[in-house]
Amino acid sequence: MSEPKSARGATTRPNILDFLAAPLDSMPRLIVLFGREHVLADDAVRTIVERAVPDLGMRALNVDTVDAAAIERAGDVSAKLATLPFLADRRVVVMRGSIDLKKEDREAIVSAAADVPEHAVLVVDHAGRPSRPQGRKPKDEAAAIAAGTPRAVLLECALDARECERYIDGVAAHATVKIDADARAALAATEDVAEISNALARLALTTKRIRLADVRDYAVPARDVKLWDLADAVARRDAASALRLARDFAESPIGPLQWLAGDAQVVWELCSGTRSDEYARATGQNSWRIAKLTGAARQIAPAHALRNVEITMKALERCITGKRDGAQTLDEVIIRLCEKPK
Repeated sequence: MSEPKSARGATTRPNILDFLAAPLDSMPRLIVLFGREHVLADDAVRTIVERAVPDLGMRALNVDTVDAAAIERAGDVSAKLATLPFLADRRVVVMRGSIDLKKEDREAIVSAAADVPEHAVLVVDHAGRPSRPQGRKPKDEAAAIAAGTPRAVLLECALDARECERYIDGVAAHATVKIDADARAALAATEDVAEISNALARLALTTKRIRLADVRDYAVPARDVKLWDLADAVARRDAASALRLARDFAESPIGPLQWLAGDAQVVWELCSGTRSDEYARATGQNSWRIAKLTGAARQIAPAHALRNVEITMKALERCITGKRDGAQTLDEVIIRLCEKPK
């Protein structure tokens, strides 16, 4: 991957998947990793080491991994960086765990990174979540570490749903398995690379073609599976199936009523012109689930969608206040939601 011309004297911010697929032609002296995904950070470190020290036999002599918490002063890091590579072109120092350092300790890293020798590469793994997140801004901290070093690289170790689909394709191809489009979208909607990696690794052991049913346990929290089934039946206007599923909630109908009210709100928003990806991002909801409701939104007029919102909200309010029997109300709401628009 070629280095952006506009960034030759400043910090560059390549996409993490682009970087993993084709690292920069010119290896920078400082690379700072940040973001929630340890899996991507580990992939980045492995890619950097492979590029900087191609000879596997020379890596033990030319790659140091240090615990940031054990570094007492900038000179300790500088000494490791100053050591010349042995029968190799580059020396790599990987600093792990900087995410939990105090400000003054991070400043020691900044000091050491400011003068990395040409023969060395310093990788600062600032990925993950701080143990005490109050008031912390890891993205800004990572940028501050990189700011003092010319041509440093910042890599964000996090993916959105669309990038997760690309990541899934790469992992599936490496494992020589095929994955259906629905299965890919459902798994990508978790936006959790560690979960995706674990799911694909397990599924690749038992099948060569991954279908939606195979990833359901990973894409849908166990506590929500029955609620999703009920809501899907309502979205299909399959009253018989929905009423049968509702029997499982006879003792606790408030949960499914809240779920149906939420879906009614989503459908109304979508048929009124809101994009599914924008709505999912704004509300923090599962993007695959919201996208699935797009089909229901296309089959209903905004006025009827608004009527469904009013039906579910009134029913929910009456049940919460004890004015109506919950199980009976749930059945009535299901029947009304499954009615075809007039």
